[in-house]
Amino acid sequence: MAAHHVELLDTARQLLARQPGQRGRLSGARVRRSISTSYYALFSFLMKEVSDRIVGTGGALSVRRRMFSRVLTHAGLLSALSKCRGGQIEANVSGFFQHAAAPVTVAPPFIRTMAAAFSDSQAKRHDADYDMNASLSETDALVLATRVERAISDWSTARTAADRDFKHALCLLLVLKGKLRTE
Repeated sequence: MAAHHVELLDTARQLLARQPGQRGRLSGARVRRSISTSYYALFSFLMKEVSDRIVGTGGALSVRRRMFSRVLTHAGLLSALSKCRGGQIEANVSGFFQHAAAPVTVAPPFIRTMAAAFSDSQAKRHDADYDMNASLSETDALVLATRVERAISDWSTARTAADRDFKHALCLLLVLKGKLRTE
């Protein structure tokens, strides 16, 4: 059985698929649903990553992982990821990413890609779900699905010890909704 985020991305792409001989624009509802589904694929991926890293991956822990993943919020993920999105990690959390006395001031590229994709896909999902005046095209939906896939792929292929450590620290920060006691 495919992971939930994989199924969601497949669904987002299927919503944009044309039937043989079909011409013209796809319905706005299909485009909007595809955009929303791409965002939820990324949200689902992050829920799984956080719960796997914090709770563990053993089969006996599946109920605990599902329960734990519910502490994550859309706004909390956005807040935490925003602290790593720019060229520099925000000063108020940079110490949290220190490891082995090595100063970390810049997030790895795969984290910046994830943070930007999450922020942008959340904004697009908001437009798709709540702003009927927003003009959204099939191209917007395809670009978003591709961008979400890329962010997930970049995250998944980052496997050095430093990458794993940064992911773990970020997952903790995601649970904390980007807020540390020092703030």
